[in-house]
Amino acid sequence: MSMPNPTAGSPDHTLKVFSFNVWGLAFISKDRHARIRAIAEYLASSNYDIVCLQELWVYKDYEIVREEILQNLPFSRFFHTGALGSGLAIFTRFPLIAAQALPYSLSGSPAQAIAGDFFVKKAAANIVILHPVLGEVEIWNTHMHAAGEHPPDTRQAHRIAQSWQLANAIRSGAAKGRYILAMGDFNSQPWSVPVGILRHHANLSDSFLDVHPNANNYASPHPSAVDALSRYGMTCDSNLNTWSADKNIPDNVQEQGGKRLDYIFYRQPAIARRRPLVWGYRDDVGEEDSGDAQNGELSGDGHLEAGKPIPHSIAKAPRLRCVKSEVVLTERVPGQAFSYSDHFALFSTFTIDPADKPKPSETGPTASSSSSQGQSSFTPLVPLITQTEPEQVNANTTTFAPYDPFGSPTSARRSSSSLSTVKSSTVRNALNTLRLYTRISQKTAQQHLKICAAAIVALIALTIGSAWQPKSWLQPIFTLVGGLLGAAGATFLYTGFVWGRWEEGLLKEVTEEMELELRVVEMEEKVNA
Repeated sequence: MSMPNPTAGSPDHTLKVFSFNVWGLAFISKDRHARIRAIAEYLASSNYDIVCLQELWVYKDYEIVREEILQNLPFSRFFHTGALGSGLAIFTRFPLIAAQALPYSLSGSPAQAIAGDFFVKKAAANIVILHPVLGEVEIWNTHMHAAGEHPPDTRQAHRIAQSWQLANAIRSGAAKGRYILAMGDFNSQPWSVPVGILRHHANLSDSFLDVHPNANNYASPHPSAVDALSRYGMTCDSNLNTWSADKNIPDNVQEQGGKRLDYIFYRQPAIARRRPLVWGYRDDVGEEDSGDAQNGELSGDGHLEAGKPIPHSIAKAPRLRCVKSEVVLTERVPGQAFSYSDHFALFSTFTIDPADKPKPSETGPTASSSSSQGQSSFTPLVPLITQTEPEQVNANTTTFAPYDPFGSPTSARRSSSSLSTVKSSTVRNALNTLRLYTRISQKTAQQHLKICAAAIVALIALTIGSAWQPKSWLQPIFTLVGGLLGAAGATFLYTGFVWGRWEEGLLKEVTEEMELELRVVEMEEKVNA
């Protein structure tokens, strides 16, 4: 049975994406049950295509949300990492063809037990969906290490390492010909190094910034609480959020109306591959099915084909473009006096432009002539390229950046040079922070080992001294103190030696990766100068 091709006005030509930190800590988050139920009811009454939730720590809460929105978003995944889980969940109306959790290599220190990041093992959740127009779309949902924005402490350095790890994974997905959506609570403001790495190393676009170009330029005088949300995308520490009253928010954050910590990023594929022909998973294709596929129609008995990565085939690929992005769920829970969470949610709407439609910023003969080379690829699940097309390389650049079929050679070199300069600056800032923190980490490990040695010496002295203690009632005290000294010695041995060496090695690995990337970028700068 063949399926009709969707028209340009069909729902498949828009993507409505929703991201929300629901603050769902068991026993700690206030009014959690009422808030989770209200969030589930809100999502059930909405028409989102993709929903990513963070801090959904309790699996039963995930089940509540899943059951409530099952009719609208039938495909979902809850991700398990660490001792207490990642708190990440993804819901979508499109079929899942792959899913994985990517635990971050560096996610807090075991010495910071109260923060808990080390034990929950912060991660990035990943699924691949099969979209009827775009083909494979890779979705990332993450919640990065919190706080530590200014001094080079554990949280800041680890968040830089996390963004680097995520950026590399995103680049890998784009190299497979997949569209990318990456969202969540990044715990980083727009000017921070982690956001810079994601934008300039992973080549991600900020959907809110695309729609609100001045979002990162804080107004003077300071914006109102409403403007801070609508114009600058502040999702956390807003005066309009009832849970902000319990926080010790710095004056400068209050003056700017909060923090922008939640993002919905996206990017086009680095290359275009042959897309899935149908939403089927059989390995065999009959003659009748092959005929339908050749005629541009869809059958239910097809298979997935892997095509050659041809850079110029990007000209025939549809483009994701953000047309709307706003902070939502800013009101209070119906019938209650509190907000849905200590964060506000972020919602972005994307439209899928045909390949022969130039970007809004592109006008003139170059754009029109280049775009006319590729036909519209809105026929869903039909190969973007044919096997008869020869493989080509982009002779206008020596970089590994995606080929832009709409740009002229001169503008391509100028754009590449500008992007390389920004990227090199971002990588240098990241390296400076990591190198400084590596020295701090080494000193901290040495201090913990000294404490371990002192605890062992004290334990030995206590053991020897207990043989000559004159009072029998002192024996239980000696035993208790000895147990505490033994526990302290074992703990600081782990944090000083095992974790100390572990963290040092991981930091060196990330640093060496960045140094290599910096050398490549610097060579590109010289070539494009």
